[in-house]
Amino acid sequence: MAIQMKGKRVLHAVIFILLGVFFFIFFLYIGFPCETIKKRIIGELEAKTPFRYEIEEVRPHLLSGLTFKNVVISALVDSKKVEVIGIERFRITLSLLPLLWRKVSLRLWGEMLDGTVEGEFSKNGGGGELALLGRDVNLQRSHVLRDVMGVEMAGILKGKTTIAFREGDLSGQSGSAEFEISGAMLSRLPLPGIAPLRVGRIQGSIELKRGKIIIKRLASSGGDLNGQVLGNILLNSHLPQSRLNLRITVKPSPKFDPRYQVLLSLLGRQGKTKGIYPFSLTGTLLHPRLVAK
Repeated sequence: MAIQMKGKRVLHAVIFILLGVFFFIFFLYIGFPCETIKKRIIGELEAKTPFRYEIEEVRPHLLSGLTFKNVVISALVDSKKVEVIGIERFRITLSLLPLLWRKVSLRLWGEMLDGTVEGEFSKNGGGGELALLGRDVNLQRSHVLRDVMGVEMAGILKGKTTIAFREGDLSGQSGSAEFEISGAMLSRLPLPGIAPLRVGRIQGSIELKRGKIIIKRLASSGGDLNGQVLGNILLNSHLPQSRLNLRITVKPSPKFDPRYQVLLSLLGRQGKTKGIYPFSLTGTLLHPRLVAK
């Protein structure tokens, strides 16, 4: 009998604890200050980055996380708001143990452009680090090139990036990225009579250092136009005004349709004899200038 009574007490205690946890989570969801958190996050991001942010909904996730629904990141181009990227769902989870050492550590996960992105963010003092890994991102659903330059790009992106930063201007940030785009294609080119161009496979390796994006390797193969890009982009706090200093080499493949030679004629005469067209791209992201060699 004594054993039965002790078992009942344990059962009642377990039920009491489970009910306590249930009501805690229930009232957490009911009383969570969604709008206040959303406005605070948008305000902090817009104060520290050159972009504009919209968040449809913020909800708590378990006991130490937040879930964001339909996040839109935009940039101002000639006073016009242009969508850079849209994220269907994004989740942030805080690791509690590192807080004992006054270190913020976050786990990140999101759904965007039919793919997934996951990673980690850590901050200690005035500096921090962000690491991201992306898979199966559908570039055709991103319209930033179309809205800025009248060009659409299709392809499936996978890659990884790491950014180390400290509070201050762009010169204090550093990082690197490696990526690959399969099935890349350009369409809606701002030239009459030009059909979509198959770019094929793109592989890239990029470094961010002292306010510059340094392109260590950016090459395409298996498409109508194969080639590579080297050089750097000098970043500006107003992103469209970032300056370009790029050297580009293009070599048409045997699959390139001869009806579209008008496109190559814009790149200079040297390629008519050697089959390789080198040129440079200067100016700004908003107003690029093509210079044939």
